[in-house]
Amino acid sequence: MDPITTALKKMYEEFPYPPSGAPEQRVGWDARLLLSYGKLARKKGGTLRVLDAGCGRGAGLLGAGMLQPDVEFLGIDINGVALAEAKEQATKRKLGNVRFQEVDLTTLEGLAVPEGGFDVVFSSGVVHHMPSPAAGLQKLREVLAPHGLLQLMVYASDGRAPLYRVVRALDLLLPRSVPLRDRLLVGRMLVQSPKADALPVGPWTDVTTVSDNEFVDRYLNVNETSYSVPQVWELLEGAGLRFLRWSEPADWNLEALLPPPLLELAQRLSARDRGALVEQLCWRPKLELVAAHQGNGPRDDETAASLGKAMLCVSPEVRFRTEVRNVLGGQRLEKLFLQIRGQAAIPIEGGPMATALVLARDAEGTFTGASFRDKLAKRGVPADVASEVLLELWRAEVLYAPHAVDLPR
Repeated sequence: MDPITTALKKMYEEFPYPPSGAPEQRVGWDARLLLSYGKLARKKGGTLRVLDAGCGRGAGLLGAGMLQPDVEFLGIDINGVALAEAKEQATKRKLGNVRFQEVDLTTLEGLAVPEGGFDVVFSSGVVHHMPSPAAGLQKLREVLAPHGLLQLMVYASDGRAPLYRVVRALDLLLPRSVPLRDRLLVGRMLVQSPKADALPVGPWTDVTTVSDNEFVDRYLNVNETSYSVPQVWELLEGAGLRFLRWSEPADWNLEALLPPPLLELAQRLSARDRGALVEQLCWRPKLELVAAHQGNGPRDDETAASLGKAMLCVSPEVRFRTEVRNVLGGQRLEKLFLQIRGQAAIPIEGGPMATALVLARDAEGTFTGASFRDKLAKRGVPADVASEVLLELWRAEVLYAPHAVDLPR
């Protein structure tokens, strides 16, 4: 094990990360939904196999394993302490589809790769700590199936600028050769200074209240590389991968940021440069995206006509909340709230869209677009309006189309 990886292992075994190992229901962790973003499908059915490269305490993996019992999950990490906790959690919850293994991510030696590779690889907040992120990412690409997708998160330089002021200030006060716990004590004192108003800025206003484990990972990490959008494009291309989409497209939506004259200029830019523009306009502390092999690409978009034949599901990343009023003889729906991933909940009051969302809320399994339109028609929605509403639900990612091989059995 190289010196940097050894130092990281020591740091994380003393301060395991994330701060809590309790299972979390994280956005972006549904295997079938992720695979639906790519144009290439698995050649045959069978068990979906997912790798979490740098799982830590396994919080995300445990949560995913609970919700997707027919998917096999493997979490790997260098942190033996965190892995022991994760294994205990999996055993406690009787999760037979979740395994953990201690593996050096810089080499992946000892990793049992399924024939053809993993269908999905997660790597969140890990590659940027490696001695060579480029080499580490290439290793992950080598174990990713040709149709497989990589969910990747790396740190963003501009969005973390206030955080790096804390890091540089700490390095001046106490060099990195000083024991970690001594630096932690000084760091805690530093961020409590009421006059240091440049430190709790942007996404980092919680600097005084985070746990020791979070503080160490964030401000005292022994190795870290952050990226701009153009640099992450270069990182992907250097590893033989391509950008497929942002994990949360709403965070990179220029239509929500710019007036029409400026939007017209921005739409002339490449996807890379549109992302670079957003990160100059907004706090984006991390770059979270879906990547694929160079030979893969995004799915073709559906049209109102093609959606009729498509086999659809309601996205597992959509939440519905209703407000009802008790009336004589029953209840009346007053308001419906729609939440997509981590976006703010949107109130929907009446009309064909509310009718469609109630249908989506109550839907089970898969259904064709045509059958969904028929149900809308039975509820008094004109055929042309039903087609428009269905297309809107598709584009808003309330509905998605799994590959045929990934349809629930």
